[in-house]
Amino acid sequence: MALPALYARFPGLRLAVDPKELRNKPVVTQNDLYELPVHLV
Repeated sequence: MALPALYARFPGLRLAVDPKELRNKPVVTQNDLYELPVHLV
């Protein structure tokens, strides 16, 4: 529910860093990130 609302409010939402800079947490069952920097446009 929250993600569609976020995308509707900020249609220009985009990553603030190169995707190669994203760091995954070492969790086998999930695809968690330590952080997800974005630009809210």
